[in-house]
Amino acid sequence: MTIPEQNRPNLELEVAYSLCFEKLMYKFFGRIDKLISFFLILSSMTAIGSIGGLVNGTFSGIFLAVITAIQIIYTPSAKTQAAKDSYCLYCKLYKKMGSMSDEEIANHLADSTKYDTDEIGFLSHPARLSALAMLGMTPDRYYPEERKLRLSEYLAALFAGELPEYHLST
Repeated sequence: MTIPEQNRPNLELEVAYSLCFEKLMYKFFGRIDKLISFFLILSSMTAIGSIGGLVNGTFSGIFLAVITAIQIIYTPSAKTQAAKDSYCLYCKLYKKMGSMSDEEIANHLADSTKYDTDEIGFLSHPARLSALAMLGMTPDRYYPEERKLRLSEYLAALFAGELPEYHLST
């Protein structure tokens, strides 16, 4: 049985938001993982360079240890895969949503949220704007206008390569 406030537009928005958010997360963590791998390669080259006296060996060793610790503690590659799996679940749900009842959508949403990745706050508003644009809930169609992205949200979405296509009035 569906909760009364979960009408069709709210369910569609929740599915679209989850889809956009998980896509942002998997791209964001994927790029962090690649950036860390690049820094590991770079720092190992500086460690080799320190043998010849070009770079301070202590500095390159500390840098290498910090980057490796970040990769071990935060495991961006594992988070990338988890977010991509969740994104695929929401993508399938979004594609079948037109032929489903509200109760079926709510049940699939409840099942899918078990696999959601941990939320990063500065990616949630860009995901919301993307979801609103995806569903056509924009101010030019007489929906209330959303706030602009903060600088941190803008930079995070830009880093992930997923700036929302939601057009705000200036």
